[in-house]
Amino acid sequence: MNNSVALLYNFNEEKLKMIKMVCMMMQVRFKEVARAEYEQPLGALLGISGIENYGEVYQGEEFQEEMLVLHGFDGSKLQKFLIALQRVGVGRIELKAMITENNKSWNGLALYEELCQEREAFKKMEAERRNKVQK
Repeated sequence: MNNSVALLYNFNEEKLKMIKMVCMMMQVRFKEVARAEYEQPLGALLGISGIENYGEVYQGEEFQEEMLVLHGFDGSKLQKFLIALQRVGVGRIELKAMITENNKSWNGLALYEELCQEREAFKKMEAERRNKVQK
């Protein structure tokens, strides 16, 4: 049984079509997550048993960026999936994550914030590394 799933947040129609095509070719289920579902636990959106949907409807701001959340991928399938996305022209997706034991109960808003913070921390570390190399 294939249990690979992709949660798709805030992609434009053109990119959605390309991602969905790759998902279908690679037998990956996908769910386009609506803004109203941003507060729902990731595990609930994926159908992971034991994680319930809160039933609350998010009415805040849309994400400023795209976010791709993947579940049920081994290393090989993940690599092939990401390469296929590039080949069809999806371009770089800055915010990507795999579902883990730690984050499966988080909602999309919490994961989005975490990924943005991680990216900023990596940028800062890279800038510091460059400064050391230049000195």
